[in-house]
Amino acid sequence: MSASNVDLLTVGESMLRFSVPAGRLLADAPVFDVHVAGTESNVAVAVARMGFKSRWLSRLPDNVLGHRIADTIAGHGVDCSYVNWSDTERTGVYFIEFGASPRPTKVLYDRAPSAARNMDETTFDLSLVGNAKIIHLTGITVALSEGCSRLVETIVTRANDLKIPVVFDVNYRALLWSHKECRIKLEPLLSKVDTLIVSKRDLGPIFEIDGDAATAAKELNRQFGMPRIAITTGDQGGAGFEDGKTVLTPGYPVEMVDRIGAGDSFAAGVISGLLEGNFVRGLQYGVAMSALQLTTEGDLFRLTRKDVLQLMASESVGQLIR
Repeated sequence: MSASNVDLLTVGESMLRFSVPAGRLLADAPVFDVHVAGTESNVAVAVARMGFKSRWLSRLPDNVLGHRIADTIAGHGVDCSYVNWSDTERTGVYFIEFGASPRPTKVLYDRAPSAARNMDETTFDLSLVGNAKIIHLTGITVALSEGCSRLVETIVTRANDLKIPVVFDVNYRALLWSHKECRIKLEPLLSKVDTLIVSKRDLGPIFEIDGDAATAAKELNRQFGMPRIAITTGDQGGAGFEDGKTVLTPGYPVEMVDRIGAGDSFAAGVISGLLEGNFVRGLQYGVAMSALQLTTEGDLFRLTRKDVLQLMASESVGQLIR
């Protein structure tokens, strides 16, 4: 039976996150809070919560932990029916100890050799690319393994051939690769994506681009030619580039509960706007969704479109178009 059409198709690894309760140390924590975590599945869930159809591809162990991950993601309306199941591999996990100034937040990964690291261009029926309106991919998947890198390259090529837009989030992780390795691997892909998402803090170390977000967006467009660029600027909000113009969307005051997943919520907002044919609206969604995500525990966006719209309407959100 042929696959149904979806608004978003994304692929990547999801793990279990073990969080130390606030104020405790990883070294002696007696209990952990457990959450399903993974950039691409976070985005798929958030896009679904905004009222769109999303599909997530991954590889998981065929055991209780793998099914816990898939069931949790599917429970938020994401199509997980094309997950590739493994009889022999394991679930990736990571541990997080939340800091309080001046003590930093610490993350410890235990993700190799996870089932997802063995994904490659043969793992999935890539005709699924043709059933999506937008493809979402990240640098995290490229960094996992050579097979995962080939998978991303193949999906991008397939999407380009079918003229399906690709949204690519650099999503740099220092524990996976160096800034230099990241640039070398991603440069061949970036000229093939339609929308690039990147954090302002990564522009200098990876792309050697300095200056404010608006200037940086124009330089990224000059170097790689992607039509749209979305840059996260922390508590200042976000910046976008489209049709030669830059748009700044200010952030919201936030009382932060959990910093994980905010960037993924931003990406989901951008994608939601693109699905509605309005990139600037997507930036507004993204900044609002990112702020809301910071106020809840866990990686997954569990709020609704109504919550997002209420926040956006709660105060005047100005824009500066240059």
